[in-house]
Amino acid sequence: MNDSLVTVRYAKALHQLAIEEGKQDIIKKDVTGILATITKSTEFSDFLESPLIKTGKKSEVIKSMFKGNINELTYRFLELLIKNKREGLLKFICLYYFKLHKEEQGIQEALLTTSVPLSENYKKSIHNYISQKFKVKIELEDKVDPSIIGGFVLRIEDKQVNASLRAQLNKIKQELINS
Repeated sequence: MNDSLVTVRYAKALHQLAIEEGKQDIIKKDVTGILATITKSTEFSDFLESPLIKTGKKSEVIKSMFKGNINELTYRFLELLIKNKREGLLKFICLYYFKLHKEEQGIQEALLTTSVPLSENYKKSIHNYISQKFKVKIELEDKVDPSIIGGFVLRIEDKQVNASLRAQLNKIKQELINS
């Protein structure tokens, strides 16, 4: 992620405005949609980043795409970015906005790596257990990595629990080598 000073300032400004107006959830939904549009459409992403396209043209396109589909605050923010020629940073501003929103809500990111895909019920059970055990709200992402053989690896922020079969086998191997 681009954590440049400009990116951080714009994301913080939008986040602060959302808080002041009590529209955190609405703005988060808008930012989610905008980021999805940027991510799914390389043409749109290239369009935003192009220095050859005039500000007026970018403003027209943004208006046709988003006016009436997003909150007025979010739309005015997009217009401000275009006016200040910062629209090329929109993707990174959105990503940093999510980071700020999660911090404000007390949400921590967790990554659960398993050797096989997990069912939705099992994921929910694990999510609930982790939330209760660590007494935090979490956003759980799961990943499949057959190389861990079995068990799991859980990473929450900067903490990691490695209960994989591969880690256990490596531990036994080291004990045999050292004895």
